[in-house]
Amino acid sequence: MERIERGKQRGRNRQNRKRNPIIVIGSEGTNKTEEIYFKNFSSRKCIIKFSTGNSTDPVGIVNDLIKFINNEIGKEDDDKYYVILDTDVNQNKQTQIDKAKTIAKENGVELITSTPTFEYWYTLHFEYTTKPYLSSQEVQNEVKDKIKGYTKSMNIYPVLKEKTNIAIENAKKVEKHHLDLGQTVDNENCNPYTAIYKVVEELIKRNN
Repeated sequence: MERIERGKQRGRNRQNRKRNPIIVIGSEGTNKTEEIYFKNFSSRKCIIKFSTGNSTDPVGIVNDLIKFINNEIGKEDDDKYYVILDTDVNQNKQTQIDKAKTIAKENGVELITSTPTFEYWYTLHFEYTTKPYLSSQEVQNEVKDKIKGYTKSMNIYPVLKEKTNIAIENAKKVEKHHLDLGQTVDNENCNPYTAIYKVVEELIKRNN
């Protein structure tokens, strides 16, 4: 198990002087949908890095992010670290997600889950819904209905930008809905759900 080491001087990109705070995001190595979306928030005020590695399992993604921090940038005050995961209903990932959450918490990394998939965040820009989804594909089909020509490699942030605050409020309402029912929000049985709003709020705050 990798562990983040504060202040360790390693990696070619490390500097002796204190650098500006960085937000590091890790997601599935084969899935660039999240990276395409979050790059839109990158600026001089808000420096975003994406961890390297090709892991597709929750524990591997967390460990990839920790290795990236230790080997490439180091840990500084005011840095934030996020791992973005899809729970993928009916994929028996919950044990892995629970283990990944434990490792993440031990290393100051926040686990951000979406059920069943990240694209549910996109739908919340258009409407509030707690309708359960049977698959990730069902969510993607819904996004295609709302955004003509949508593909997973498409940068749709320009289409969504003006609706971001609506999506944040809808995501918070969905979270409250599940919590009021006594459900655990980072669980595939909490369907639908996304905590992406937490990352977006942090990015917006840093850009102000």
